[in-house]
Amino acid sequence: MVGPLALRYLKLDEIVDRHVPQGKETIRPAEIAAIEVINRLCAPCSEFALAEHWYASTGLEDLLGVPDSAVTKDRLYGTLDRLLGAQESIEGDLKEQLGTLFRLDYGLVLYDLTSTYFEGQAAENELACRGYSRDHRGDCKQIVVALVVTRDGFPLAHRTFAGNTQDLKTVQTIVTEIETQFGKSRRIWVMDRGMISDESLKFLAESGRRYLLATRRGELAAFGDQLGKRGWKRLPNNPQVDVKLFKRQQVHYLLARSRPRRKKERAIRRRQRRGLALGLKKLCELVAKGKLKNRDKILERVGRLKGRFPKARPFVKTDVTTTKAAKLEWSWDRAKYKQALVADGAYLLRSNQSGWTAREFWETYIQLTVVERAFRVLKSELRLRPIWHHYSGRTRAHVMVCVLAYALWKTLDHLARQAGLMTKIRKPDRRRPRSSPKPRRMTPQVILRELAAIKIGDIVMKTTDGRQLALRRVAHPEGEPARILEALKLTMPERLINPDRIL
Repeated sequence: MVGPLALRYLKLDEIVDRHVPQGKETIRPAEIAAIEVINRLCAPCSEFALAEHWYASTGLEDLLGVPDSAVTKDRLYGTLDRLLGAQESIEGDLKEQLGTLFRLDYGLVLYDLTSTYFEGQAAENELACRGYSRDHRGDCKQIVVALVVTRDGFPLAHRTFAGNTQDLKTVQTIVTEIETQFGKSRRIWVMDRGMISDESLKFLAESGRRYLLATRRGELAAFGDQLGKRGWKRLPNNPQVDVKLFKRQQVHYLLARSRPRRKKERAIRRRQRRGLALGLKKLCELVAKGKLKNRDKILERVGRLKGRFPKARPFVKTDVTTTKAAKLEWSWDRAKYKQALVADGAYLLRSNQSGWTAREFWETYIQLTVVERAFRVLKSELRLRPIWHHYSGRTRAHVMVCVLAYALWKTLDHLARQAGLMTKIRKPDRRRPRSSPKPRRMTPQVILRELAAIKIGDIVMKTTDGRQLALRRVAHPEGEPARILEALKLTMPERLINPDRIL
């Protein structure tokens, strides 16, 4: 029930109807698109599964008025093709509707990329390529998805690229297309370190564009004098972060040092250093016993060890001699290791936006976690991955449907936030008497799960002429579902819209 309510609250059906007209179809494409988006929000499955059994198992036939016989696999795929042709127009209207409903600020936008993989070879799909996999599925072909969102996490636009596309190659494409689509307003672009290069910086500095970027790790070396000096200031609302704000050649920099990040990086390096040391000791013993004599074989084993422990590799020196007998010697580069310790947990941010305090600088960059959360929702809750489509157009349309479902997800999330909707406090665990469970803000995932418990049933009665009349009714919500509906100011109908059916 909540899916159609959220869809109509956002007027997504009307937006799609404006840009994908009905034509000669007996069923409006907007209605089929609504079914696909609601499915992606509530119970994601393939188009085949949706047409075969999912749609019939829901009350959408009565709510939307689209008969089950009309929801076929071919009609679903045909709607995907037409929906993709209106992507930019739909995104434009959706931006205006979201901005009106939630008073969104489009002066600052967050941009990031992710990848998602295919099941199968996808041999006829030109988007399916091998590349750097954020899902750790280097064995699969993939696509790259670019997403632009507001600081509140609402989607502004998205694009789908081939799976071997490099991050920084997308910057000019995305910025140019967004400016063409929504105008060249003085928006601030916030991006992560994968987007930075001399070319992208030059492009972003043109035409009054403003940006905030995280620099690559290697650029910290140019600021080594600042890392070791005093003058760090602790953020007032985040005692775990120390910062330094300074300016060089009309560019503003923020040097930040996160204590939790420093602790994590040092723990990883320590663990890898221990593993590399143990591996080298065992290899030395093999060489000393004469079980490994060939110099090339020894170097090959050393290279393999360094490949297993990349965080410790830069700090070890190895030497192989075979004058009389093979010998492997190794030692740590302590000066280099100490230099790395100073840079642990450090970030270097750069921007051409003036007037920011250190706190505003840091908090603006940290908002990139909003995009990361959006990708987690798209992949895990809305099942963007894996992709099964064999054609590039269907792949792009699949991503578009997921992003539209994410717009509904964020709408539901924002309404819950406005209503102050919290999870119900659980009873304390008797085995842990000191534990005191605290209420948390209710997520759309919990809302959808709780409201899915509301039952829909048919009351079947016989007529005087021997037929059966089915009266479809909605069970009266109680408990958590009732509390959620009351907080969101939603009313469930006692009966569904369609007239009573004769069986």
